[in-house]
Amino acid sequence: MAVKKLSAPKIIAIVIAVIIVVAGIGSAVYCVTTEQSPAQAFNSVIKSNDEKILGKWQSQSKPGLFAFVFYEDGSYDSYISTVNFSGKYEIKGNKLTLTNPETAKDIIYKFTVNEKVLKLTLIEEDGKKPEEAEENSFDKVDELNQKSFTDLLGELKQSNDTNDTTDSE
Repeated sequence: MAVKKLSAPKIIAIVIAVIIVVAGIGSAVYCVTTEQSPAQAFNSVIKSNDEKILGKWQSQSKPGLFAFVFYEDGSYDSYISTVNFSGKYEIKGNKLTLTNPETAKDIIYKFTVNEKVLKLTLIEEDGKKPEEAEENSFDKVDELNQKSFTDLLGELKQSNDTNDTTDSE
């Protein structure tokens, strides 16, 4: 039986096809293990998630109450009102792990950065999964505008007074 000899162009075409298939399988495995869409994975190749998250982030739903600052050295500051908590962060794919060195507790978020909006979805807190997936969005800002607890209580009281007046009419 005669063995058919492949031409050089056919060999090159086969090698390219094998490379494309292997790259596709590798990409699919990466997307599944990091829980990212192909678009998010491609975007993270262009600019790393480490770079995208750097900076100051103010809560969209509760501005002045919640905020984060992420630094290049892997440290972060989180703010509840004007109270500051510091720690270290680590990024693996689209998962952000915040570690508080005082309590040695970890909080893990699934995150995305789209333009100037950071979305955090809580997936684990101190080894426990939350009952509901809590999602929060933050705007990238040049300066944080944190409010004191007194200011926040005053706004709440003013809001309640306004609602009471509206309800009685």
